[in-house]
Amino acid sequence: MPQISKHPASPQVEKRVYEIFIESVKNTKSADEVIDFLNDLLTSTEKIMLSKRVAVAFLLLKGGYDYRQISKILRVSLGTISRIHAVLTLQGEGFRKILFPIMNKQAMKKALGELGEIVNILPHKGANIGEWKKTKREARLKREKPFY
Repeated sequence: MPQISKHPASPQVEKRVYEIFIESVKNTKSADEVIDFLNDLLTSTEKIMLSKRVAVAFLLLKGGYDYRQISKILRVSLGTISRIHAVLTLQGEGFRKILFPIMNKQAMKKALGELGEIVNILPHKGANIGEWKKTKREARLKREKPFY
């Protein structure tokens, strides 16, 4: 659990510090800037912790995973999953705004990949069937990006 100072700042100072933090995040213009900013800001443990929380929210929103599966895949406690599920149930608009476009992009890639498989049903004449099947399977696995 992250440590917080025993000597809290005044509410006005905390509010201003939070505003500066939000402004800093908003000012990042590219993925490289976000990565550089987060590498400077967070320890490796904090990055892992936050990444796992986002991944838990992603899997809960995506559906098809129960708490135990998520816990096993991501190595997080059931309490963490429960807290994130409560946030998603009670509010969670921040998670949804960020994660739904990612989920939609993955769904679109999957649909296009399946369309490509339908169009490319048979190999060309004289092709090695084993190599063709292997290439097709590898392409499908690459598109799917499993968590485990």
